[in-house]
Amino acid sequence: MAVVAAVAALVLGVLAGVFATRWKAAEQRAERAERLSIEPVKQRILLHEFELARLRELGLQDPVQDLKADLTSHPEIVPYEGVLGGRMAFYDKNAMVFLPGGYVYAPADDGHYEVHALLRYEVSPGGSIRWRLIDAQKN
Repeated sequence: MAVVAAVAALVLGVLAGVFATRWKAAEQRAERAERLSIEPVKQRILLHEFELARLRELGLQDPVQDLKADLTSHPEIVPYEGVLGGRMAFYDKNAMVFLPGGYVYAPADDGHYEVHALLRYEVSPGGSIRWRLIDAQKN
């Protein structure tokens, strides 16, 4: 009987060690995921520093913020009408992804449906921004 109790205690000790190791690994993964989620906006700006410098030369004080603000002021770019009283527009500035070469992924919505849009922008001297819709898909 003492042998069975000793084996059971040994098995429980090993299982507790395995559980503790796995628990610690899970906590480390959760901490890493939280660190990555704290700065999601930075992950959405894929412009090179030379592109940002060029946009500043063309007249944009804060290129990314200026582009976001300008795009949100142009709901007419979205090729779909809102439904059930909703107004289709680019509302979520933090979901926009700035890609190299003057491209932007921007979601638009009307509160009921979402539109995934790929756009291209051109900035003229003086900071004037012109947008062109490349493609859009409604979900």
